[in-house]
Amino acid sequence: MAAFGIYKKGQGKFVRLGTVVGIGLLVLLGIQWVDHSIVYPWPSYAKAILSLVLAVLGGLLAYWAVNNRRFADFMILTESEMRKVAWPAARTVVNATKLVIMMVLGLALMLWVVDGGFVWLFKYIHVLS
Repeated sequence: MAAFGIYKKGQGKFVRLGTVVGIGLLVLLGIQWVDHSIVYPWPSYAKAILSLVLAVLGGLLAYWAVNNRRFADFMILTESEMRKVAWPAARTVVNATKLVIMMVLGLALMLWVVDGGFVWLFKYIHVLS
């Protein structure tokens, strides 16, 4: 592998891209956090230097993550396995979601009724006032 080359270029590109985007978002959130909270009394040039250091470290981490042999092979295998998944149709997902919501609401209603029954029972036998 040449210096600054991509290990197994073209393989697992969507998972690698997602990894780089995720690390980039974490770096941006870290820079925003540094700018607004942790070092608020520091001068602006110190915040800028710290933000630059975070950005460089995030870039190095992203480069390492997509080029480390073991991690890159894991991402490549993950993407190949995800391509084998039989994804359900949108209608099936909608129907399953409706069923889950109805079951949760039914269970909540049943627990509310049972809880009310226990409250009535305990008040009747004077355990609750």
